[in-house]
Amino acid sequence: MQFLWKYIDDLVGKGLDWDIIARLLFYASLTLVPLALPLAVLLASIMTFGNLGERNELFAMKAGGVSLYRIMFPLFIFNIIISFGAFYFSNNLLPYTNLKMRSLLFSIQQQRPEVSLRNGIFTDPVDNISIKIDRKYRNSNMLEGIMIYDHRNRGGNTNVTTAETGSIYMTEDKSVLILDLYNGYRYEEIKKEEDLRSAEKSRPHQTSKFDRQVVYIPLDVIEINKANEDLFKNSFEMLNVNQLKYATDSLNNYLLKRKKEIWNNIILYSLFKAENKWVNIPEEIKPIAQQNVGTYGDSNKKIMHVDSVFNNLNDMQKSKVLDFALNFANSAKTYVEVSIDEINGYKQWIARHKVEWHRKYVLSIACLLFFLLGAPLGSIIRKGGFGLPVIVAVLIFLLYYIISITFEKTVRQAVITPEIGMWISTYVLIPLAIFLIYKAATDSMRVSSHFYEKINNFFRRKKR
Repeated sequence: MQFLWKYIDDLVGKGLDWDIIARLLFYASLTLVPLALPLAVLLASIMTFGNLGERNELFAMKAGGVSLYRIMFPLFIFNIIISFGAFYFSNNLLPYTNLKMRSLLFSIQQQRPEVSLRNGIFTDPVDNISIKIDRKYRNSNMLEGIMIYDHRNRGGNTNVTTAETGSIYMTEDKSVLILDLYNGYRYEEIKKEEDLRSAEKSRPHQTSKFDRQVVYIPLDVIEINKANEDLFKNSFEMLNVNQLKYATDSLNNYLLKRKKEIWNNIILYSLFKAENKWVNIPEEIKPIAQQNVGTYGDSNKKIMHVDSVFNNLNDMQKSKVLDFALNFANSAKTYVEVSIDEINGYKQWIARHKVEWHRKYVLSIACLLFFLLGAPLGSIIRKGGFGLPVIVAVLIFLLYYIISITFEKTVRQAVITPEIGMWISTYVLIPLAIFLIYKAATDSMRVSSHFYEKINNFFRRKKR
């Protein structure tokens, strides 16, 4: 249901066949298996041992000399097999499922690009075309306040079309997108090779007014059953553990290389930009600067005595030097800020790969961990069926899920390492599992029948 509500706008009103929707829902359902399987193991463990306890079968086995550990051992081996199966599914089948679902959803979104238009924001219904509309009539292709940026010439925002009203639709074979525009203007900047080499900022352009203009945009037809999977196959959700490790190493190497490039740029062009040569120094200051050059120690390397140069300048020259230094410092500061954002972006992208790598192991271990929680808890509460076990299982799973999601977000922001953030929920529940197993094995923690009677009486309607 969450998947349906999330992509309801992309699915409704596109004339899709039922088999396409069924295939998409099938892929979406498979993506939930790694999350649903630990909850299923937890619920099954509580119900199984709860039924055994409710029917006094656990008491009979313990009276016959069979300990709780011996009772749990066969199911423990079975859950190890389930954990390996969960890892195999997450590592081999889930990336393929994610790839199929993403490419199929992308193909569905491309079936009617006009549906993706939203009021007041720029959208890209097709490649290299950005469209903003002020209003779109529901159940109609009529638009108001249209602004179109055509980037197909790869020259920036040099081709702009505006119109008061218009409509947008596709041909039946879905090969051409048609824009029927009314009462608008078209602005186009003309770039020639000699203009690009020129240092002047002015460019020739032409502006035209039209009462009606029909624009035909050819589309790359993508069929549903032949989606372009190359667009998504390198995403972290479509990789197995070996591919994720390789991608992470490649990203780390590129990040290290980029850090060195940024460092060298700061050293060469910010801190020591004028070393050994007179560059970016005003002409009237060069003679004074050349008179204040000495040597560094015993070497023949010449250095500039900055304070002496500055003190020998007049007020006008000092003002020029300070303005130059201020602009230079602001430029260096801007470069550092942009570089920091770039580095943080790469770190977060690397963190996403590491999160996906650890997730495949965490969810597999969770199947085994939830069995170790559910089995002793079921023997303690001694209730089977879909009543109290469901409530207890959901509460435990919510605790696990909230901790996992909270710390996963901090890992994505590169605040803490994945080794801590992705496994913190496991670290929290392991001591609880050990405590419950010990209490259940020693029969030192039981929930009596009077406890359930009090709960039933609390919710039972009182007689007047």
